Amino acid sequence: MIHLDTNVLIRLPHLAEQGHPFLNRLGSGEPIGMSAIAWFEFCSGLEKGISAEEHAFAMALVGDHLMPFDEVSAALAARLFNSAGRRRRLKSDACIAATAIRAGAEFATLNGPDFEPFVPLGLRLLALEP
Repeated sequence: MIHLDTNVLIRLPHLAEQGHPFLNRLGSGEPIGMSAIAWFEFCSGLEKGISAEEHAFAMALVGDHLMPFDEVSAALAARLFNSAGRRRRLKSDACIAATAIRAGAEFATLNGPDFEPFVPLGLRLLALEP
């Protein structure tokens, strides 16, 4: 399984225009999912330029594999956050990373450096070049 970061989901049309090799993975039949936290971030952009069509496409892509943020995810996210130095900007990233770890998924992001602190703690990072 591949979990998508919000930025990857938003930039999929641009990655497709570029012929980015990551799209081959998405088309391979491997399940695609994401955390409910990342989905919230994506949906928050609806008023800032994400069209209804883009929203529908995203839901079709990951809708069956939206991972909830529950008590177990919260405990893991807290451990990730604390282990990564408790930097405030990492709070949401720790939550998103926790759900990918729990799903046993590779985590695709365009912001690799933001998630690198979580790799020693179990995140399988797939840092994409924009």
